[in-house]
Amino acid sequence: MNDFDLVDKYYTVMFTEFKDIVTVKEACDMLHMGRKKIYELIRSGRLELLNDTPDTSRYLITKRSIIKYVIKA
Repeated sequence: MNDFDLVDKYYTVMFTEFKDIVTVKEACDMLHMGRKKIYELIRSGRLELLNDTPDTSRYLITKRSIIKYVIKA
């Protein structure tokens, strides 16, 4: 089973209280991590941004990216 299939499998049961696209603050809540760690995951490519902007206050992360990170962790 590839990553895409695993994400689909868990998408309907993980983080159901969150929208499909989340802010860094919401990602912190989802993963129980600090803002600094979330930015580190983004810089390393382990969390994928929906938008490509230099303004870090506008970063948007897909819930699929977060689920993929959790599965691989």
